[in-house]
This record gives sequence, C-alpha cells and structure tokens, in this order.
Amino acid sequence: MGDKSVRRVWIAATAMLALLVTGCAGVGSKGGGSSPTIPPANASVLVTVTPATAAVRAGATQTFAAAVTGNANQSVVWSINAVPGGNATTGTIDATGLYTAPVNLPTPNTITVTATSVAENTKLGNSGVTLENPVPVLTSVSPSTIAPGSFSLTLNGSGFIKTSAVTFGGQTLTATFVSATELQAVGTATAAQVGSVPVVVQNPDPGAAASSSLVATVVGGESPVSATAAVRFLEQSTFGPTPELVSQVQQIGFAPFLETQLAAPASTYPTPLSTDTDLTKVQNQFWINAVNDSDQLRQRVAFALNEIWVVSENKVSDPTGYTNYMLALTNDALGNYFDLMKDVTLTPAMGHFLDMVNNDKPATGQHANENFARESMQLFTLGLNLLNPDGTSQLDSGGNPIPTYTQNDVMALGRALTGWTYPTEPGQTLQKHNPSYYGGPMVAFESNHDTGAKTFLGQPLAAGQTAEQELDAALTIIFNHANLPPFVAQQLIEKLVTSNPSPAYVSRVAAAFASGKFQSYGTGKRGDMQATVAAILLDPEARRGDSSTTAVATDGKLREPVVMMISIARAFHGTTDGSGFTYWSGNLSQDLFNSGSVFNFFPPTNPIAGTTLNGPEFAIFNTNTALGRTNFINSIVYGTISSGTTVNLTPVINAGTPDQMADWLNTLFLHGTMSSQMKTSIVTALGALNATDTKDQAKAAIYLVTASSQYQVQR
Repeated sequence: MGDKSVRRVWIAATAMLALLVTGCAGVGSKGGGSSPTIPPANASVLVTVTPATAAVRAGATQTFAAAVTGNANQSVVWSINAVPGGNATTGTIDATGLYTAPVNLPTPNTITVTATSVAENTKLGNSGVTLENPVPVLTSVSPSTIAPGSFSLTLNGSGFIKTSAVTFGGQTLTATFVSATELQAVGTATAAQVGSVPVVVQNPDPGAAASSSLVATVVGGESPVSATAAVRFLEQSTFGPTPELVSQVQQIGFAPFLETQLAAPASTYPTPLSTDTDLTKVQNQFWINAVNDSDQLRQRVAFALNEIWVVSENKVSDPTGYTNYMLALTNDALGNYFDLMKDVTLTPAMGHFLDMVNNDKPATGQHANENFARESMQLFTLGLNLLNPDGTSQLDSGGNPIPTYTQNDVMALGRALTGWTYPTEPGQTLQKHNPSYYGGPMVAFESNHDTGAKTFLGQPLAAGQTAEQELDAALTIIFNHANLPPFVAQQLIEKLVTSNPSPAYVSRVAAAFASGKFQSYGTGKRGDMQATVAAILLDPEARRGDSSTTAVATDGKLREPVVMMISIARAFHGTTDGSGFTYWSGNLSQDLFNSGSVFNFFPPTNPIAGTTLNGPEFAIFNTNTALGRTNFINSIVYGTISSGTTVNLTPVINAGTPDQMADWLNTLFLHGTMSSQMKTSIVTALGALNATDTKDQAKAAIYLVTASSQYQVQR
C-alpha cells in the first residue's frame, strides 16, 4: 500500500474515533463535554403522614401513621414542631405515632406533627394539627337545692379549664376554676326561678363545647333553717361552714345533714414511705383532710378526741406510729367509745408515749410502770374526782371532792397492762421486748404479763388471764364506771359547742352516751358516739343561739387556733397541700401534734381572768398569740401562708358595695350578729380605699371581720 493509501486509512480511523468519543459524551447531557450524573440511592423515598390534618381536644390523643415508599426501611422518627417526641407545651408523641395533646392549649393553638425517615433523614412528612379546648363533662352540682337569693355552687366533672363559663338557667354565673375536675360558681336565684333550673358548663373557642345540663332546684317558701342557724350548726359540727354547706343545711335541716355526715366515707392517711423520717407528711395530710374532705363531722370529733387522748411529737416522731394513731381516732370517732379506748391503747404510739410498751411484769416487791394507767384514768376516761350524772363533783360530808381512784388502783391497772410490746416486724420472731416498730397494734408476750389476781376500782380481776383478756377486763371496768358518760360528755361539749355547758346539758348528753341512744341515732349500746354527738349538737342549749331572741351571752367558746385557721380557708374554698399551716399553728401555741405534754395544749378547766367563766382555749391566748392570729389572717388574705395553699376571695369581691361585702361576711362568719357600730366602722374604712379597687376593699373587709373579737369567739 502506498503512502497516500496509509494516510487515508489513518484519517478515517481518527475521524471514527472522534465520532465515537463525541457520541459518548453527549449521552445524558445537555451540552457537549460535561461529566455524567449518577442518581442518588434514595432519590425516590417519600414519607406520607395520615391523617394529613387533625383537630385534637386538649388532653386527648390522636394516632398518626407514616408510610415510607422507595425504601425497604419503614422506620420513622416522630417530632412535634421539630422537637423529637414533643414536650409538655405542644404535646408529646411516642414511637408508635400516638400523640397526646397538652392539657393547656399553647399559643398559637396549631402544631405540626412530623415523621422523618430513618433511612433518609432529609425525607419527611407532615400533618397540621389544630388544638381545641376539651368538651366539659358535668357530673354533679352541689348543693342541688337552693333558696332564692345569693348562692354558691360546687361543680364536679372533667374537662374544665380556666376560661370555662357556668350558666344557671341561661344566666352566666361568676365562675372560679379550681381544677380540671372542679369549678366554683356564685350567683343569685330569684323567686321567679322556683323549680328546676338547668346548670351547664361551657368551654369557649377554639372548639367551643358545652356539657350536658344538670338540674338545681330553687325552692320557694320559708327555709326550714335560717342562715344564722345553719352557720352556727356548721361551726359546731365541722371545721367551718362553706356557702354550699350553709345552703345544704338550710334546705334539708339539721338531722338530715347529720345523716349525710354519719354516712360519709372516712378520710384517711396514706401509709408513710420508708424514707419519711418525721411527722411532716402526717401533719400535712391532717390539714388537707380538714380543709377539703367531706367527712367533716368525723374529722371534727376525731380532732377533739386527739386533744383528750394525747400523743405528742415531742416523744413520738415516727410517721407510721402517728399515722396509725390518727387512723384509730378517725375510724372510731363515730363508732363506740370502748373500741376507741382499746384501739388507741394498743397503738404503739400511745404505748411508747405513756410507757405501756415493754411494761414488764414486776418482780416481788416492785411495781409495774404506772404512767399510762394513771393518765388513762385521769385524762382520757374518768377524771380525778367522782362525778354526778350532770358532771358536777360528788362531795364528802366535809364538802370536799371524792377521788375517783386510789394509788392502789393505779398500781393494779399498771400490773394488768404488763406484757405488751411493739408489733413483730415482718420476718422476725416475737420476743419479750420487740425492737421499736409501729406497723400495727402492740402484741402480747405472755410470759411477761402479770397473771396474778388484782382488785381494780373495787372489782376483781381474776388470776390466770392472758394479757388481752385482762386488758379487756380492765377497760370494761373503766367503760362501765359511772364517771365515764359525764366525763366524755363534758369534754366533747367544750370542744364542739361551749366552754360553759349547764349541768343539765351535760346530763342529757351523758344519758345519750350511757344508753347509746338519742332520738333516732345510735345502736342502743353504751358508748355509742353517734348518739352522743347528735345529743351534743341537737340539744336545746346548743341551738338556743340560733335566734338572737334566745342567745345567751356566756355561751360559746374562743376559737382554738387550728380550727380558726381551717375555718377561714374553708370559707373561701381553700385548696392546700397542707404546707404552711403547721408553722402557723406553732406560732399560735397550738403546734399540731406537738403538745408539750399529755395534758394537751390547754386544760379542760381554765378560769378566764376576772370572770367566773371557764375558757380552756384562753390558756394559750396572750399578747403574742393574739398578734399571731391577726398576722395569720393578714398573710392568708393579703399574701399566702405557703405556695401550696390558696383561697378564693371572689364571692366577697363580687358581693357589690362595701355595705354588701359587710353583709356577706356577716352571714358566713358572724351568723348575722354584726353590730351596727361594727358595720359602720367597716363600711367607713372601705370607703376610704380606692372605690374602683373592689379586690382591695374585699380583702380589707375580710381582714377586719375575721380579726375581730366577734369572730374569734365562736358563739
């Protein structure tokens, strides 16, 4: 081949090669000469969330689902407004897509639920969610029967919010949010509304919704009980009246109210934790129960018994021990006094406090411990001197009181109560002196019990009895003693009604105790507490102050600090975790559960200086505690006694003019006894304040009324 032929072949080959290169470069490109593009592995991944939009009520749940296409890995990560798992403000969502809306709506009330692919975290799907207020559910209205005039209602249910409205026959009431399950509302019923009136709770937008209606009945005609009488009765039978209870007593009367109280479930105290080391939680629970719980009569009587059968923190600080002691008092308060005597006696708290626990059988020529034996007769059951059925002392021919018991009786009872020790701890074996443990009643170690014959209060205790048999026998002798009915009657009347009951009043109550029957109350067994308490509260002497025409100036009692503090909190729908009250009770010389001795904070007999009247509570009333009372009132009205305690002053704020504020307080706190001079002074004082600041006026009115002597003395 010639040179020309070779050159033509080379040029053709070169052209063909150039053509091939140019063709390859142009594949998949928009312009010549660019590099090829390789598609990503997850280019087709798509995340879809269903439902794409949703409306969810506050506190409700919604299930979301995520579908992942373009990848075998279906896993996603859920978030709310870009926060994995969400939070308390916008709601939370779990790994399954279950969303829980917040109880309180956020601002704005829209959120975004997002599912992000685990395989490709740039791939996500969204759902837009609108949060709405819950649907309110109304389950009860109390009281269900009211009279024309001002009233206060407690509404229970669920789905309540701070902006919930309450209507009464279409009339919007002034409502106060207490919790998601409780509202308080005040208003005025007219004579034209006599009959059934629908009560409805309405939640506003977003998602406005109304509850179904419940009926309140407005009754016409004369109420069977006046407001004055209802307030006085509640002061004596509860820790303090509330507007709702006043309405209830007015409509149903004293006896039916007592029936509801006798049937009310007993409040309780939770079992302390192993980490609890003092009485703080037990004290807090007392305040919680007293302010909030419905078994007011039982609690009020239990507290009175706590002041008779005294155990003090100054020696017993074990929370389990004190809890079981308080439960014994509470459970037996409306039962039978014999059960109370035995149950409290066998609490390790009482056993430790007055040395009955590990009370050894005495050796020859020795004595058993006499502490509980003496104090149980002197302070808890019989008293120092023999009593007549009306509580007055029996006198000998020389005019001197006759002792109830002798030192020999104390010694005999001390021997009868030997052999008891702390309960046996789980997993341990009973021994003569069990280690200190408070998780149940004391138990007997029989070989440490004195089984010899004894004579006690003139009656034999046979030899050879077990510790429990002899305990029952000794308590039965005390229980059947003639002193017990008037002793208990006098003590309970003083704690509940008046410091100066007449002998006739004591005699009538003592008869109810002895017979176990009063009207329709009681079982007919001696020591029945329901009969005894009903006799105390329904006696003509207790009720004679219900009308100004029958009131007696010497009736009544100084409000003891604990009762005074609780009463003010209850009057204004107080809510509490119990904190704060114990501190203030100490400032007022009634440090809850911590009396200085077995003699309580004040004795049952304490002459008021310059008078012939008895005033037990005046034993702790002095310049310091008088100032402490007003300081407490100032704190709870103008500030707070603790972060966990609140009161609602709305009823007074909304009462109207200063004159109307004074009237409202006069009814609930003074049962209509405010003097014209006192009212004039209060109205004048309120008039000096800013007329447009009704909240400040209301606080001043509350302070002036509750700090007054007219309120501090319960008449």
